[in-house]
Amino acid sequence: MLMFRLHPGWCQAMGAIVDATRRVHGLTGQPIEPGGLHVSLTGFGDCREIEEVIVRAVVAAAANVRMPPFDLVFDRIVSFRNGGPLVLLCGAGVNLVIDLERRINGVLNDAGLRLRRRASFVPHCTVLYDKRLVPEMPLDRPITVRVAEFHLLRSKFGDRQSVGRWPLLG
Repeated sequence: MLMFRLHPGWCQAMGAIVDATRRVHGLTGQPIEPGGLHVSLTGFGDCREIEEVIVRAVVAAAANVRMPPFDLVFDRIVSFRNGGPLVLLCGAGVNLVIDLERRINGVLNDAGLRLRRRASFVPHCTVLYDKRLVPEMPLDRPITVRVAEFHLLRSKFGDRQSVGRWPLLG
């Protein structure tokens, strides 16, 4: 998947929000490890391993994405559905994440990968999974993150590895 990772400093602030939400709503799910916090931009299906030919095509195409770095503000927390992810949602900057996703898909499609855009793409950061439902709530202290690069992450048997990284350049 193509995604951007969240800086450890931001992860600490997110961890405090998750801990408070767990206490208030009686959640028992374990928080996502700080190194795993990210915002997904483009996926390549349910395969556990990205084929090497796809990796090479993505690496070549992703270098063509042009967009200046931007700030993104996580300002709400909500469960997407019962038994599913608890996520942080974005306010300010959300349209820039959507624009980045469109640009990435555009260069990948130009390279022949033929990915379909997700019409229902909602930029978010999953922070834990739990069976209980948390209604949408504003954060007392929104978290502003700087999006300055994106990664290609390969997952093989649960082991995730960054195999490409590109800075956002205007």
